[in-house]
Amino acid sequence: MKTKQLILILLLFSYTSILVSQTNSKFIVGEVMVQLKSKTDLPILLQTYNLSKEHTVSERFNIYLLKFDNKQTNNKAIINTLTTDKSVVNVQNNHYIALRETAETLPNDSLFNDQWSLLNTGQGGGTPGADIDATLAWDITTGGITALGDTIVVAIVDGGIDLNHEDLNYWKNRNEIPNNNIDDDNNGYIDDYDGWNAYTHSGEIPIDLHGTHVAGIAGAIGNNSIGITGVNWNLKTLPVAGDSRYESIVVEALSYIYVVREQYDQTNGAEGAFIVADNCSFGVDEGQPSQFPIWEAMYDSLGQLGILSMGATANQNWNIDSVGDVPTGFDTDYLISVTNSTKRDEKYTTAGYGLNTIDLSAPGTLIKSLGLNNSYTYKTGTSMATPHVCGAAALLMAAADSLFMVEYKNNPAQGALIIRDHLLNGVDQLDDLQGITVTGGRLNVFNSINLMLNAPMLTTNTDSVFQNLILNASILDTLIISNTGGDTLFYSITIPNQPNWITLTQNQGTLSSDESDYIGLYFNSNGLNTGYYNCIINIEVENIEVKSIPVQMYIYDNLGIQHINNISQVVAFPNPFNTSIKFSFNVPNGGEAKIEIYNQYGKLVFIDNKTITNGTSNFMWNNSIQTTGLYYYNLMFNNQLISSGKIVKM
Repeated sequence: MKTKQLILILLLFSYTSILVSQTNSKFIVGEVMVQLKSKTDLPILLQTYNLSKEHTVSERFNIYLLKFDNKQTNNKAIINTLTTDKSVVNVQNNHYIALRETAETLPNDSLFNDQWSLLNTGQGGGTPGADIDATLAWDITTGGITALGDTIVVAIVDGGIDLNHEDLNYWKNRNEIPNNNIDDDNNGYIDDYDGWNAYTHSGEIPIDLHGTHVAGIAGAIGNNSIGITGVNWNLKTLPVAGDSRYESIVVEALSYIYVVREQYDQTNGAEGAFIVADNCSFGVDEGQPSQFPIWEAMYDSLGQLGILSMGATANQNWNIDSVGDVPTGFDTDYLISVTNSTKRDEKYTTAGYGLNTIDLSAPGTLIKSLGLNNSYTYKTGTSMATPHVCGAAALLMAAADSLFMVEYKNNPAQGALIIRDHLLNGVDQLDDLQGITVTGGRLNVFNSINLMLNAPMLTTNTDSVFQNLILNASILDTLIISNTGGDTLFYSITIPNQPNWITLTQNQGTLSSDESDYIGLYFNSNGLNTGYYNCIINIEVENIEVKSIPVQMYIYDNLGIQHINNISQVVAFPNPFNTSIKFSFNVPNGGEAKIEIYNQYGKLVFIDNKTITNGTSNFMWNNSIQTTGLYYYNLMFNNQLISSGKIVKM
């Protein structure tokens, strides 16, 4: 069974083992895809093993497509050799990928009335109600923007798209000047005004029927008097050409999505795009997930930014648990695997299934959507089922209130998993899917939105606690726990290996909607030495991820403490960072400055101090050893805390 637990820190670099079995998938002879610890390792690797670089698949993740003379050696031997090199994180074959559709073109009749997947009234011999309840969901929201004003974008990874179709809203990179052969926004991609083409490594998006049809299902413009309606009426579509032929193309496409969303987060929306989901209606029949570690890890990395991925399973009546499939056999929590159901709420005859691998079904049989040149056409396949789920994920983001969106911005990985759980828990149960899919059901976006709006939501007045305390003294602080959701919330509080210097006035409670509890935190320094003391407060709620609050107490002896006036705001840059971060600040006179950095469990991982004169000073933390994730810093001047905060290592 796919796990739904929160993975706090699982970026692409977390894969430490390199799997080399390549027995069930076709790949390109004479090529391998390799991920390195550092791009500086590439020249040495090429020279050592007589390799040549074919292409940089992802500069952001140090992934390269390499070639070798297959007359002198073979793929298996090269992979086994590179596995032993310390500079290599992952190495694998470059597999062939195929589209996932059962192509059918039927006469084009009326438009929305033909969209049985959104409103099934029994048309064409269907079963009334065998739909995703889109019309009821639209009473709540039709999509477009979040409660915080972010324009919602979905990336369609496919063969391309018809950029001139009148029934789609396209995201445009306004910070890029098209066709000037310059990377104007410095995101690593030249002329990506319309999106990215991983086939040609350019911004020229090819025209493609399959991708246009898929995009229309998720986000065709609604209520514009023409054509059809997407699951999300006002969605911005970002086309990324990169769905087939070779696996390196897919990885490059997914890496582009990561960079564009990362750029949005780092610039507070000034650049990039607020991508919340991507659609992958392609894959490898009978592919074994263990052979595709780089591709699978990309979904984990996207998940850390808050992006859910949707994967179409095989168009064969196969048990994916047994025969395997890529990507829908992947174990990542951030990929939703989708099969195809009919207008009678039955699994389509030639559609994959799997109790442990395939999450749910969505309508995918005889689906009317966009064709080329402003036309409309029918298609059948898991390719058509999957964008229903992709559009639904984006619709949930539009329905979410501002409190959820604030939590999502603070912890996007957890927020993505909450959206995923609402999608899976909101399904309509189908007899035909019992025992052969994870949920046993078909997508119902109305149910999922209601789960989101009515679910209990845990919020606190702080994400961390810090107290300064003199020797042999005590102080009271307050932790506020609130239920900002619609249902009753039952919580419990624990402090692992609880030290004797902190006690709680309450360790459990029940909160109705909009209620709060005020928990007293007593700090006591009696009998303790000067210095820092750390622990973690865990707040546990059923069906909600555990919220962990780092606690730190600093005990001082009241000697040599000097009040510092006019300390300027401390700047930590860049934040998030990759390998180094700089802390800059101004002081009016000379003295002793010290910085301490702790991981999320309260362990001291870095300390530095210096004697400084007045004016601007700084500390630099070069972090190439510590793991990715959240850290906390305390900056002191003459033994007085002048700044503390969070920093994130990517």
